[in-house]
Amino acid sequence: MALITTADLEQYPLPPEVVLTDPIVTVLIESASAEVVDAAGSPIIQKRSTVELLAGRARILRLPGLPVTEIHTVTVTGQPVADWKKANGGIYRPSGWAEDGAETVTVEYTHGLPNLPADIKDLVCRMVISGLLNAADNAADGFALNNGRLSSIKIDDYAEGYATGDTVDAITEMSLPKSTRDRLAKRFGNYGAKVVGSL
Repeated sequence: MALITTADLEQYPLPPEVVLTDPIVTVLIESASAEVVDAAGSPIIQKRSTVELLAGRARILRLPGLPVTEIHTVTVTGQPVADWKKANGGIYRPSGWAEDGAETVTVEYTHGLPNLPADIKDLVCRMVISGLLNAADNAADGFALNNGRLSSIKIDDYAEGYATGDTVDAITEMSLPKSTRDRLAKRFGNYGAKVVGSL
């Protein structure tokens, strides 16, 4: 699901060579949106979803996709349970979620924000614009992967420095740095679980 529209991009000063009716705009919007939602670990905009979690004896089970606004059904290993209460960011069960070992808890719930926050909208817009500008400036080269190895440039007597090692990954404008991914995961309650279905 796209987090922004072409109309959102029109709010930014764009050079004339960037045409918002080009098909690549839709591709980049979908790609940037997918990257941000993946980092958050769940849909950011309000959805009704189902999540499966492996739960132990803890009494509070944290749910991804903050804020949690309503819980519809809860099952433990396929059996409905009713002795739970909605807690901040999750569900509470006085007896805990598993007596021995771990159990699979499936929760159908409504979560997320009614509107996309301004900073998330700006992030997605900037990712898309960066991709559009790179493609427009470099023509076919604008679609090449940036391998992240370029670490410095010197202008007089031109020189470039490159990073080395196996940890340098190929990236595009649609790739978020680890710090941004971590911030999104924390903000939207990605506790290592992923939403497995949305309505």
